[in-house]
Amino acid sequence: MRLPLISPRTTRRSLGAGVALLALSGLLVMRTGAQEAEVRMAFIGDGGTGDSNQAAVRDQILRFLPRYLFLLGDNIYSDGRAAYIRPRFYDVYQPLLLRGVVIHSTLGNHDVQDCLGVDADPLPATTDAYRHGAGCDVGEHLGYGPFGYQGGRRYYSVVSGPGPSPLVEIFVLDSNTLAGTQSKNPRRADSAQVEWLDRALGASRARWKLLAMHHPPHSPTAKNGFMGFGDGRVPEVAIKNQLDPVLSRHPVDAVFAAHNHFYARMMPQAGIRYFVSGGGGRRVYGFQPAPGYLAGGGAYLHMLYVRLTRDRFEYFVVDSKGRSRDAGWFAKGDKTDRLLPAGSLPPTPAQAGPPPASTQAAP
Repeated sequence: MRLPLISPRTTRRSLGAGVALLALSGLLVMRTGAQEAEVRMAFIGDGGTGDSNQAAVRDQILRFLPRYLFLLGDNIYSDGRAAYIRPRFYDVYQPLLLRGVVIHSTLGNHDVQDCLGVDADPLPATTDAYRHGAGCDVGEHLGYGPFGYQGGRRYYSVVSGPGPSPLVEIFVLDSNTLAGTQSKNPRRADSAQVEWLDRALGASRARWKLLAMHHPPHSPTAKNGFMGFGDGRVPEVAIKNQLDPVLSRHPVDAVFAAHNHFYARMMPQAGIRYFVSGGGGRRVYGFQPAPGYLAGGGAYLHMLYVRLTRDRFEYFVVDSKGRSRDAGWFAKGDKTDRLLPAGSLPPTPAQAGPPPASTQAAP
């Protein structure tokens, strides 16, 4: 089944008045040239099941209505087939799109499960990085507007506003072609993507800079996966080593990944916060305790909500039943996080007022 290629602009226009209000908001920012006062976004990975678990996580996102939703890969289980894009993506997230939430995606290993890499250097930034055979529908992913891939590219960046200094820029990577354990190009480590990231980070004038990808450079080890799946999954050290030289040259505030089906927040690594948010719908794994490395986490379905202002990076982890599992914040340059009061949830669209005060320092 080949889905029609729908541009994000056409899709948003067809989704109704709620999206028109979002466009008006963006127009006002463009006219004034002012930096946004805040940006709210959510991150989820490993969600493309089309079942009640995915819908339960979706409902929590709908409850708090971020401006953006970033899908961290494995968006279509289990083999990325185009026939499943509508029931396991569009039908599930349509209520969010109708409320004006803008979705952007990164490719996971299941999304390109039946694709083969091409032996090319430089590796194309488009669908041509994969050999298209039976079952390889990556072109349908990259070309389907509601997924939010920019220009049909595997990697791209999203800025929160059109001014010269946006509040946040999110750099979305395709970790399937980097130097990881599941690389589609084991002979070549996609140097073109890493060079793009180096240039793009160097050119960015955003206040906050975030990375989104599927395979986690930092993560506790997964264990007790369903029927053995997930056992022994470890941090992608080769990807970490490949990206570290770039991240050492440019200030990056946080990296969001998935792949391991749980939530994890690591202690800052070289000044960067690393999160794993792989509880978007697929059966969750357990994970090994990691004293001195793991700051928080657990095996539960969830969404990770981030609220950014000029001075604060706030995060809230909400499970599929609406319970707060982790919440804290940090400012630029902070070496440790500050915990928010137990039970803290993101503000709903109807709420107003200052954010909750912190109670104690978090590791």
